[in-house]
Amino acid sequence: MALMAVVGKEFRMFFRYPLRVVSSLIVGLVFLLQFIYFGQAVLGGRYSALLQSSTGVGDYPTYALIGYVLWWVSVSPMEASVWGVRRELQRDTLESNVVSPMSLVEMILALSLSWMLMDSVIMAIVFVMGTVIFEIPLSGAVVVKSLPVIGLSFLAFLGFGLVFAGLVMVLKNIGPFAQIFEFLILFLSGAFFPLSTLPEWVVDLSKALPLTHAASAVRKVFVGMPYSAIKGEIAWLLILLPLYWAVSYLSFRWAEKTSRMIGYGGY
Repeated sequence: MALMAVVGKEFRMFFRYPLRVVSSLIVGLVFLLQFIYFGQAVLGGRYSALLQSSTGVGDYPTYALIGYVLWWVSVSPMEASVWGVRRELQRDTLESNVVSPMSLVEMILALSLSWMLMDSVIMAIVFVMGTVIFEIPLSGAVVVKSLPVIGLSFLAFLGFGLVFAGLVMVLKNIGPFAQIFEFLILFLSGAFFPLSTLPEWVVDLSKALPLTHAASAVRKVFVGMPYSAIKGEIAWLLILLPLYWAVSYLSFRWAEKTSRMIGYGGY
């Protein structure tokens, strides 16, 4: 299967160089530590009554760890589209991929899926390290219970990829814009602080992001709440999932049509 061939190639390219894997782990862990220690310094400790009352999770390291890991994985399809398509443009191989039996959409989805899976491996290790460093209790039952929610979230996250892949084909270099958008998602999703501290219009805007609802649902499951407590978050994800995919697919088709008229060109 062509899709799995691309996934296998990306995995071999990434894990072939151990230093690259180690550096990704270090970067992921350093970002996590500075965010959590900064948050604890502001709060005056690891426990926050505000967090407990507004999110159901009073332990700040637990709150931030879940939000951070899901954010990192959620932007993976975006990163894959921006840098993966850019790589093909730089190598002047995008046009040959266009005329190959594998469709361009399938290639972008394969890149997004492979980068998301690779980042999931990295973030799983960072997550375990975070639970050890901050002495966060972790049980296999809670992890298994969280998997359906995480899986639904990942499907929604994949919708980001096609939009940015189309923008790269038309505009070529959108790396800086993508990075701004990634950190905007970090801010709007409440990954490191409760959304109740933000203006109401910002809270309303954050509801359009799958990460907002995914992080909230996983946090509630992580502290032992039943699935009935996350019905609202699941409903939002089920609404956003087809919406994101429809908008992404249509925007990508427009970009592909535009690129065919003006030429894919090099980078």
